[in-house]
Amino acid sequence: MTKEQQNEFIKYVMLVDGWTKEIPLTFLLGFYVAMIVRRWWDCCQLISWPDHLLYNVSALIRGQDPETRIIRKTIARYAILTSVLAWRSISLRVLARYPTDDHLVDSGLMTKEEMVMFKSILVHVDPHQKWWVPLNWIQTMMVRCFEKGTLTHTNELRVLLDALEKYRNGFFQLFIYDWIAIPLVYTQVSTISVYGYFLFALIGRQYPSKNENEEIVDVYVPIFTILQFLFYVGWLKVGEDLMFPFGADDEDFEFNYILERNLEVSMLIVDDLHNQVPPVYVESLDDEIHLLHTSASSKLSNHPQRQHLRKLKFNVDAMQVQAVPGNHLNEREVSVSTTSKLSFADLENLANGPKNLPKF
Repeated sequence: MTKEQQNEFIKYVMLVDGWTKEIPLTFLLGFYVAMIVRRWWDCCQLISWPDHLLYNVSALIRGQDPETRIIRKTIARYAILTSVLAWRSISLRVLARYPTDDHLVDSGLMTKEEMVMFKSILVHVDPHQKWWVPLNWIQTMMVRCFEKGTLTHTNELRVLLDALEKYRNGFFQLFIYDWIAIPLVYTQVSTISVYGYFLFALIGRQYPSKNENEEIVDVYVPIFTILQFLFYVGWLKVGEDLMFPFGADDEDFEFNYILERNLEVSMLIVDDLHNQVPPVYVESLDDEIHLLHTSASSKLSNHPQRQHLRKLKFNVDAMQVQAVPGNHLNEREVSVSTTSKLSFADLENLANGPKNLPKF
């Protein structure tokens, strides 16, 4: 390059480097990733766990006779069946495990008679969204338990129906998050901003051999630009990975584990652990409880709860009761309004005696 071309190139380098400072990259990525992380955590919080529902079922539908046991176990099975039907519509892991309704029969989550009834239900708007049908079966079973007298009061039925509604709302809201995605244009703007920034940086971060003031240090490896690339692109990739948590990647939700855990815990709650409690002896009331420490835990520092006024003590003169003549209501209002202006240091002065009272 000629001398004139070199000078012209330096001008373009400085111009493009100035453009990179005009892109609010931190602002764009900050809001974009923060919104995705908040959405990801909301989806995690909406995963339905049947524990609350089945604890109420075990507590209110009591009995060890075969019919009552079958009712409780069937309600637990329908709760897990609802999870499979709902989650396989949004989770790749669950869909790969239960691709058809026949797999539900083979796994024991649904009988052949229930399958016939399930397929006979016609839904014209969205024929594939019938995950709520087992919840309707649970509701009918609860009402019949009330009609037969297994549930003795309407409040018991209301508790069960409220728990069932809460269990159902988790699936419904999770569908809303899966249905209403983050606007594509927001993702496009963030992606274009990141890669456009580094496209300009590829030109603008070059070091001219010489400038007017000779203040530029010639660095062969642009260390700071490389770090910026790692930070910003990594930041963008975090948002892209967390945007859809229902896939089969390592960062996605483990719905298969949740299903297995929920099935085991559900059957324990409604059957094996129903009406089961360790024996209580009178002698156990006299036993003292000692919270032990291991050698490792005893070395850890503790920070117990302490109130900020625990060391504040009033002297004898400050605690003397005085009768104030006049309108007690007005005096009380003045006292309250005045005390509200006191700082903690003023209270300490008040504790030391009347002579240190603040002036207003």
